[in-house]
Amino acid sequence: MRDSIPSPEHQLEKGMVMTHVLPSACSATLFALLASLATTQVALAEYPERAIRFIVPAAPGGAADSTARVLAASLSQRLGQSIIIENKPGASGAIALNEIAKAPADGYTIGGANLATYVVAALSAKNLPYKPLEDFTPIAMQMTAPNLLAVTPSLPVHSVKELVEYAKAHPKKVFYGSTGYGTSLHVVTELFRTSADIQIEHVPYKSAPAAESDLAGGQIQMMIGNLTSMQPQVKAGRLRALAITGPKRSAVLPDVPTIAEAGFPIVEMETWSGVIGPAGLPASVVDKLNREINAVLADASVVKQHEDLGVAVAPGSAKQFAQRISADNAKWGKVIKDNNIVLE
Repeated sequence: MRDSIPSPEHQLEKGMVMTHVLPSACSATLFALLASLATTQVALAEYPERAIRFIVPAAPGGAADSTARVLAASLSQRLGQSIIIENKPGASGAIALNEIAKAPADGYTIGGANLATYVVAALSAKNLPYKPLEDFTPIAMQMTAPNLLAVTPSLPVHSVKELVEYAKAHPKKVFYGSTGYGTSLHVVTELFRTSADIQIEHVPYKSAPAAESDLAGGQIQMMIGNLTSMQPQVKAGRLRALAITGPKRSAVLPDVPTIAEAGFPIVEMETWSGVIGPAGLPASVVDKLNREINAVLADASVVKQHEDLGVAVAPGSAKQFAQRISADNAKWGKVIKDNNIVLE
């Protein structure tokens, strides 16, 4: 006859402790924690399970929107989920960035950030509804692009040297356009102004197309603007290109020298865009998105689409992206402080 198993009551009477019958509060808590972690790991392993929102800090049709859509189309195929572009223009990118900052940190709301909106505007703004260095997670760089220093064709200059000479001979008679006080185009042109020791007058616009239109029409005389949108007008003869602000010449305008070649290396500005999420984004989500974005940027057709827009793909790690952000904060923060520039 088999030995009978004593009942729990009998075991207690004998002073035996059976933890599997009466678990302690500590054990129950540990079990719940382990179960929760296991559930979380399974959920993250399956990311993404639904559509992803991609917030663009610009209106449809511009350079920021175009490059975001190029990335989103291929990334959606690799992830097996829809990526829904939501354009949130206004307030120098603050509306879009605030939307990202306030979103749940689950990877289902990400968005674009660039030098103008994420760094320069944040440094020059009086008040923001978010903290730029604390409320976001850098995920991946996407691309880099130089700006273009151009003049209206009626201005009798054909080089940066001639522009400086003309401005010195005609103080306060050269007007330059930008996308507003405290924007990246304003900041880089102020750096050029102080470096060249010239007196030129700032004319802020609400949008780059409006400024570029007046530049072509001669209402303003010069502008450092977006290469992507300006280069077609250069090729059409409506603008005259004097210098590229990036570290090397552009393939779309190979005969135009860099700003360093023109004698002003300090004015070099290479804008960039990348993908960010809210603070606290799980490392597994960041790693997966970074890996898939870099895979997209390695595709020859995607590289060509970027080149056609006058920009270059810039794959890299999330850490490298964060380092780029930090370096630009230091460089342009000094320029903004030295020139007392405030975003209005």
